[in-house]
Amino acid sequence: MDRTEILDALKQAILTYDEDGARALVAQALEAGIPPLDLVEGGLSRGIKAIGEKFQAMEVFLPELMLAAKVFLSALELIEPALVGLGESRPRQWVAVIGTVKGDVHSIGKDLYATLLKVAGFEVHNLGVNVHPGKFADKAQETGAQIVGLSALMTTTMPSMREVVELFVARGIRDRHAILIGGSPVTQAFCDKIRADGYGETAQDGVDLAVRFAGQGGKPC
Repeated sequence: MDRTEILDALKQAILTYDEDGARALVAQALEAGIPPLDLVEGGLSRGIKAIGEKFQAMEVFLPELMLAAKVFLSALELIEPALVGLGESRPRQWVAVIGTVKGDVHSIGKDLYATLLKVAGFEVHNLGVNVHPGKFADKAQETGAQIVGLSALMTTTMPSMREVVELFVARGIRDRHAILIGGSPVTQAFCDKIRADGYGETAQDGVDLAVRFAGQGGKPC
């Protein structure tokens, strides 16, 4: 198979919950020299995005969503060493605090984002899932993080992102940290509405934004 066929097959492996098939494709692709980030963005993430859309449309339900997540994480486990290797020679320049917001227990996008931030030179404090707004603020203040990254995979948990932004304002620390948001249902319009600093459609988009903001001390533009 060529590169395009492998990426399409990876997407399909997510959609059919084929863990063994996904791992075999990743091994084949890495052996063939296909860049690890291409496998994530061009294959696995496309599959997860499609499953997320089916979930929102109630065409699949939580058990199927969890199966797809299991396939994604299993394949990512094989890709991560190659991804991290890309950034091993880079010094840790900046600090990021990330997590999935209150009420949401999905970790796929967040964990991928954590890996890519490390590759880009960030010290990453991953707070996990279902994180209360106060935990984001406490950790950002403790570490002096330039970046606070918020993830949500459900429309019902997106309002928790607004709570985080409002808490940073209430504590008087809003101008010290850039707050970036992402996740399948999140949009630029929502980012503008809650006055976050940036929205990444993909994990790599979020990393590019983080590097931009961190380079100016984490202060919003």
